[in-house]
Amino acid sequence: MKRILFRASTCLVPLALALVAALAAPHAQALRPNVLLITLDTVRADHLGAYGDKDAQTPALDRLAREGVRFADAFTHAPLTGPAHAGILTGVYPARLGIRDNAATPLPPDVPTLASTLKKAGYHTGAFIAAFILDRAYGFDHGFDEFDSHFDRFEAGDKLKAERTAGQVLQPALAWLSTLPADKPFFAWVHLYDAHAPYTPPEPYRTRFRSQPYDGEIAYVDSAVGRLVAMLERKGVLDRTLIVAIGDHGESLGEHGEQEHGLFLYDSVLHIPFIARLPARAHAGLVVTEQVRALDLMPTVLDVLGVPVPPHLDGRSLVPVIAGKHAANPPPAYAESDYPLLHFGWSALESLRVPEWKYISAPRPELYDLRRDPSERANVIDRQANVAGRLASDLQQVASTFGPAAKAKQAMPDPDTIARLRSLGYVGFAGGAPAGGGPDPKNMIGRLETFRRLLTDASEALRRRQPAAAVEKLKQALAIDERAYDVHLALGDAYAEQRDYEHAVGEYDAAALLNPTSADPLLAAANALGAAGQIAQAAAKIDQAAKVQPGSPEVASARGVLAERQGLFAEALQDFREAITRNPSDPRPRSHAAAVALEMKRFDVAQEQLTTLLHVGFEPARTHYRLGLVAESRGDAATAAREYRRALAIDPTLADARGALARLRK
Repeated sequence: MKRILFRASTCLVPLALALVAALAAPHAQALRPNVLLITLDTVRADHLGAYGDKDAQTPALDRLAREGVRFADAFTHAPLTGPAHAGILTGVYPARLGIRDNAATPLPPDVPTLASTLKKAGYHTGAFIAAFILDRAYGFDHGFDEFDSHFDRFEAGDKLKAERTAGQVLQPALAWLSTLPADKPFFAWVHLYDAHAPYTPPEPYRTRFRSQPYDGEIAYVDSAVGRLVAMLERKGVLDRTLIVAIGDHGESLGEHGEQEHGLFLYDSVLHIPFIARLPARAHAGLVVTEQVRALDLMPTVLDVLGVPVPPHLDGRSLVPVIAGKHAANPPPAYAESDYPLLHFGWSALESLRVPEWKYISAPRPELYDLRRDPSERANVIDRQANVAGRLASDLQQVASTFGPAAKAKQAMPDPDTIARLRSLGYVGFAGGAPAGGGPDPKNMIGRLETFRRLLTDASEALRRRQPAAAVEKLKQALAIDERAYDVHLALGDAYAEQRDYEHAVGEYDAAALLNPTSADPLLAAANALGAAGQIAQAAAKIDQAAKVQPGSPEVASARGVLAERQGLFAEALQDFREAITRNPSDPRPRSHAAAVALEMKRFDVAQEQLTTLLHVGFEPARTHYRLGLVAESRGDAATAAREYRRALAIDPTLADARGALARLRK
């Protein structure tokens, strides 16, 4: 095998200039083309009409393929949303950036992204995001003038706020595109997440695809793509816009025993759609059969536009390939998944794919002859040891260049992030592999769906206020994976709901052993000990947490809760204010501060915090009720009654508001 690390092309500006010169409108001669990047989360290539699915209802994407360039053999570098998008937007392997999981390590601010590069080149930049995994906290806002996500809002009935539908994403995207001035090109990134499990397409797709809801979600996503293209047509800028639609990863759909994605590195999750409609429909209808990678997107887009490509990218420009200059040895497609390791304590996986072969590095390594076995069913490593050896060496060559960031320990998510990730189907958060390395995921896949089902059942039991049932399900889950950090946390919560504080603290202590760098288990234990009346022990846990995470707003909030339990309201209010100062976006210390202020009859403080809570949509029924208490305490019965009625309109079961309204009527 020849050297496999390629750099982006920098010598193809003539094609870019030719494209610009071909633009239809005379006033566009001095402008670079616009760029619309559409990332199709969890969309398998072979479920699109353009990629051969005769039953697919994907007319918009099929049109882009007819009028543009379709890359038939495109592959991602990670079967997870966060790492996959990190590579797409930077042209750099995510491991090189230390990004191995969702909602963990953020994009480093000094790494050039497609957005930051185009912004420097004079582009308006806007992003419209459908899942919190790609939110500001994880660095995906770098380089964007407009970044629309709103996952920091707490809304009634949807506190998790983990994803948005295509319709919710398109509304601000179309509004932004419609107001842009014509004297400056734009770069818009639209992320569509609907094809991600669970598959619940809206009507009419739900009825039309009753037996194939995944395909219904793809059809719905396609309709959103169609609306974006229609907007560009109405504005008269379609042929002055480079449109790229690319998948971040696929979906297993039961192949190799995996229902969704993240665990394995087979083509069902690595083969992605990659379509580029060039300005002025250049090269319309071209199908590129050479193997390409998602990493190649950024240098290709910049090359088409004639914008200088940042140095040291792992991706290469595909402009020469589009022009018919195929590489004698195109770079192999490297991919990795740390999901088995980070979530279950199993072995991480790496793979290297060349057009004829796929090698997967695992405790029991795999080699597939893709010419004879495209479904990757027959492991031929025993018969092709020389091929496997060469590919294993080349794989190691790629991985050896990643540097120290790739070896950094991934931070464990906080409980709120775990809850959001679990709502998206990501389960299990392990404290790393056991001594001696973790088992091969192939040997464990049968347990995964049982594990997933147990966690779903436990969450439902907790939602229904049935903690005993949740305890039973969570114990069964720990029998499958005793290193599951988040399951120990959830089991502690279930015990605490039963007021079994001794067992709750035991589970929180187990979680703390698995994740000694997090204050969350210590603070959960402090809350349980405080509820049990063990004030000194609770304070000691909070002191431990403060040493683990100095300056943590959660530590300040926990001190406030403990002081509030003791009736030390002035001290509690001071602690809650400290927590608010450290993290103004967290509504929970504001809610505590409002409650304490009401106890102290500090109605000005209560009013200020409750008004902020109402603005961010946090527990609106309870917040209106408390505003009513403030007004009633001030002698304003009319305002109080209005606030109580508002609370009941949102939650008719809120007995406190009903009782307060009855009290006013006496």
